[in-house]
Amino acid sequence: MKKIVSFSFFTLFALLSYSKELNGIVLDKNSKEPVPFVQIYLVDFKTGTTTDLNGKFNLENIKQEKVHLQVSYIGYKTIDTLVELFPGKELKFYLEQGHFELHELIISAPKGKLQNENIVSIDHKDLKELQLTSPVTLAEAISNIPGVDQNTTGVGIGKPVIRGLSGNRIVTYAQGIRIENQQWGAEHGLGIGDVGIESVEVIKGPSSLLYGSDALGGVLYFIDERYAKQNSVESFVQSKFLSNTLGTINNVGVKINKGKIKANLFGTFASHSDYKTPSQNRVFNTRFDEKNLKASFGFTAKNYLSNLRYSFLQNDFGIAEDATYTNSADRESTLPFQSIDNHTVSFENTLFTNDSKLNLTLGYTNNYRKEFEDDETNQALGMKLSTGTFNLKWYSPTYKKLFNFIIGSQGMMQDNKNNGEELLIPDAKTNDLGAFALGNLTYKKLQFQGGVRMDYREIDANQISNSGKFQDYYRGFNFSGGAVYKLNKIKLRTNVSTGFRAPTVSELLSEGEHEGSGRYEKGNTELNNEKAIQVDFSLDYNSEHFNFSVNPFYNSIQNYIFLSPTYAIIDGSPVYEYEQTNAFLYGGEIGFHYHPHSIHWLHIESNLSTVIAEKTNGEALPLIPQTRLSTTLRTELSHKGKVKVKNIYVQHIYKFEQVRTGLFETNTGDYHLVNLGLNLEIKTKRNPIEMNMGVKNLLNTQYIDHLSRFKAMNIKNLGINYYVEIKIALNSKQLKDRVK
Repeated sequence: MKKIVSFSFFTLFALLSYSKELNGIVLDKNSKEPVPFVQIYLVDFKTGTTTDLNGKFNLENIKQEKVHLQVSYIGYKTIDTLVELFPGKELKFYLEQGHFELHELIISAPKGKLQNENIVSIDHKDLKELQLTSPVTLAEAISNIPGVDQNTTGVGIGKPVIRGLSGNRIVTYAQGIRIENQQWGAEHGLGIGDVGIESVEVIKGPSSLLYGSDALGGVLYFIDERYAKQNSVESFVQSKFLSNTLGTINNVGVKINKGKIKANLFGTFASHSDYKTPSQNRVFNTRFDEKNLKASFGFTAKNYLSNLRYSFLQNDFGIAEDATYTNSADRESTLPFQSIDNHTVSFENTLFTNDSKLNLTLGYTNNYRKEFEDDETNQALGMKLSTGTFNLKWYSPTYKKLFNFIIGSQGMMQDNKNNGEELLIPDAKTNDLGAFALGNLTYKKLQFQGGVRMDYREIDANQISNSGKFQDYYRGFNFSGGAVYKLNKIKLRTNVSTGFRAPTVSELLSEGEHEGSGRYEKGNTELNNEKAIQVDFSLDYNSEHFNFSVNPFYNSIQNYIFLSPTYAIIDGSPVYEYEQTNAFLYGGEIGFHYHPHSIHWLHIESNLSTVIAEKTNGEALPLIPQTRLSTTLRTELSHKGKVKVKNIYVQHIYKFEQVRTGLFETNTGDYHLVNLGLNLEIKTKRNPIEMNMGVKNLLNTQYIDHLSRFKAMNIKNLGINYYVEIKIALNSKQLKDRVK
């Protein structure tokens, strides 16, 4: 027996310690000269390194026979390839020069392709790029993406809207798992902090095949910041000040990568007072704060990778009940207010078997939402939402360099419990189960993608109105098909996809006054599944100095669920009931990026996004965003010396008037916003200091956005807002340097 145990331990040690090295050199394709400081990124490992002054690099502790590698550097086209490792062999990569930004790797897409190679048009944005205009929240940051807006409650609460759809029609992924946080509430925010997030990907329209039911409007896929470079320690501190809310946002981060172990740790604390309108009055009780902690741990063994991630997010939001103003800059919580705790844990496991890959991700989220109305010790509303999820996917090998497929299954087990004095939605259990298959076929310049999915949902709940039991089952079948054709500088995409969404507990069984929204909400147990079918087309033109894209869509939704006002009053609050109708949404986005050949430091970008939504009888749906035209002039300067001006930008946003309004809605006038900013880098003896400063709403425009929940109270949006941000990279330590 001892011999067997000893042999087992020896075998396990041998497997864990077995590894290969990847040695390579990166050269300019034209000059054949080495290119230093090129980013070498191992996609599955979520880490990498950079080339040295001679263009060489070395990566250790690689357990796989083949690795997915990305080679990228500003001013060059990105190389994305699958590399097979041979002992002692030095790989050569030749970079081709290009004037536009890098093509980013799309993590949310099947097989992880580059942005310009996907069949589905997916917007990938680095968070650093979205934060140049210094947004207050993560929801505000992603609303800069064409086709994405936000429903706002003051400044601190923002709910993403994709092509006119929001709430439970948008599926959000973070830490690799689906995030559930009572997103049905109009005044419930995104529930994700921005620290430790590297980028976001937006899939517009029904995306139920890979991401489960409910994704009728689209998917938000947040990607965690990658680990430190191999065998190194990296750290930073960051602080931002915003004049309007007297807000401070402070971040800190530490990353370490040594051998088989990788770890990231991030923290943030933010505090804001009531915000100022353009008339310089502060809107009473719009104050808020945020505490966020994120940690991730990665482990690598032979043919196996794992990532364990945890985050804690705590928010306190004031609830403004009317148009009351103050001159005080107090930021202490005052009644009424809501306090929210979010715990999220995910465990991602990847097993490599020859040319295939098996991925299993387990997740758990706990959302505890408390509202205090008359007493700071006894909560009027308390909802504890616990959600467990699993996501299992098998990626096949690529057969004859033409065809590959993915099969998988997803499930969710959700439990909602109340412990407050009041009830809005009952105690309930929701169970989801789905299975799917998705195939990809590539033939010369033409690519096809198609798949099918089955979903099942069971809801078991108490009823508030009659103390009875409610139990029902919902089933859905979805399919999608698409193709992309590359013709020199032009790329054509087309997709047809369906979506399925079962009604939620709040839509079926809510019964009570919602303090945060100022209305009495009544559910409808007769609601049926929502079913959507969307036709999506895109044309992309890419030349050396000019990019152009147009992306129209048409989305038809049967049994569209919406909250409709009635003429009844209960306990002094207007009564709203859930109803259904058939609806149509259509519109799209169009934009260009011009980089003049003779003025290499200038970038001109502009995009227009619009959506029209109506019932079958021609009546407009409520809460549809205004048509938006956004134009940015940006300079990229390069100066020698201690101070380097990285870019200067001027942004103009024009929102068209909204006259197509739903029942009990009023029209919204058009308005202009001008933002100005500067990003620079100060060289020091050790690490450079990054600074970002500017002003938002430079003209102090008085306006109310159509999606502002304060519109009914005639409360203006945020006035002029100066900001300054500083980020200091602390000393990075190389634990072991094997670059030759």
